Amino acid sequence: MSNMLKKSNSLLWLLDPVQSTAESAEDAYRFSGSARSWMLPAGIGAAALIMTLVSWVTDPPRFYISYLIGWTFCLSLTVGGLFFVIIQHLTKAYWSVVIRRISEALIWSFPLLAVLSIPILLGMHDLYHWTHLELYDPSSEAFDPILAGKQSYLNTPFFLARFAAYFLIWSYMAHRLYTLSIRQDVDPDPSIPAQQRKVSAWGLAVTAVTTSFASFDILMSLDPHWFSTIFGVYFFAGSFLSIMAFTVLIALTLRRKGMLKDAITLEHYQDLGKFMFGFIVFWAYIAFSQYMIIWYANIPEETMFYRHRFEHGWGLYSAVLLIGHFVIPFFALISRPAKRTLSVLGFMSVWVLCIHWFDFFWIAMPTQAEHAGFHLVDFTAFIGLFGILVAAVMYRLSRHSLVPNNDPQLSESLHFTNT
Repeated sequence: MSNMLKKSNSLLWLLDPVQSTAESAEDAYRFSGSARSWMLPAGIGAAALIMTLVSWVTDPPRFYISYLIGWTFCLSLTVGGLFFVIIQHLTKAYWSVVIRRISEALIWSFPLLAVLSIPILLGMHDLYHWTHLELYDPSSEAFDPILAGKQSYLNTPFFLARFAAYFLIWSYMAHRLYTLSIRQDVDPDPSIPAQQRKVSAWGLAVTAVTTSFASFDILMSLDPHWFSTIFGVYFFAGSFLSIMAFTVLIALTLRRKGMLKDAITLEHYQDLGKFMFGFIVFWAYIAFSQYMIIWYANIPEETMFYRHRFEHGWGLYSAVLLIGHFVIPFFALISRPAKRTLSVLGFMSVWVLCIHWFDFFWIAMPTQAEHAGFHLVDFTAFIGLFGILVAAVMYRLSRHSLVPNNDPQLSESLHFTNT
């Protein structure tokens, strides 16, 4: 029987060598691990979320803010993945072809994140001070003239409309880019790269605008008196940094399972390390620019943001953020050997993702808690939501080829070397 199969395969190759080669190439990059590899992170995530839901009954305000931080962390990863895919298509980058499918699998998760946002929408009254209607009533003792001036933007119906628009736009772009890439696996249509670039051309501008406004709505409006026009860039810097770290970890996980060992080489890991290092510096530059401008202007509505984060124990957290998000990763990744040592790069990727979550914690938690401190639900919400996201990515990766087959630049990517 096996001999007959070999003969039939040989005959197939003689009849259609191009199709046969494509099929063998696709098989070489198929997900070769257990089809249920996604179940472990899903189980861990579900267990952590069940523990988190307990606090929904016992301490709703803490649940809402902890859940928001964990959910925003997952959203930033997915938005970072969308930026990465778009930029690779626009620049016609060939080095990243073999790792692009990881981000493509990630951006498929926008509808999932929309569903997981339900607890946040239910807890808006606890999370967002501007939802309290008495603040806009001049006859009320709680009347806030600053918020009254922002009511045309900060109101619940308009917030929900913008929120829905963000996810509809992101999901549409992700669907187009992902399905075109998957179609290319079986259909080497030479027009597909042009279609991907066309979506990416308008998608880059739209993603930049929607990401900025989403960061204003989700995080900055937690403290509605404070404002920063650079905050959208700050959010983007952390998002793009985190997707580099996430890509490294997923690639290393696949490597440990015997997949993509020859496709994703040290050269690709080195470039991922370069991006991580570059965006560590870029994040620090944006963070310092925001601080310096606010400090120099000395406007009370702006300086209160940092004043709160230097008092009641938050000063220590601010120092940890500075050292952990910039100083340590800067010196850890500055050398070329560090970027080519997988154990170092893997450890720093975990570090970057954890400190990225801590960054959101530092931004959001002081709006709800006067004194600094952690709670168990902070960690269970983070682990639970991140576990569900990883499970979704692993499931999507197991469904199709791990690299974009028939991409015209695939061969160049496989033989990429740093100069």
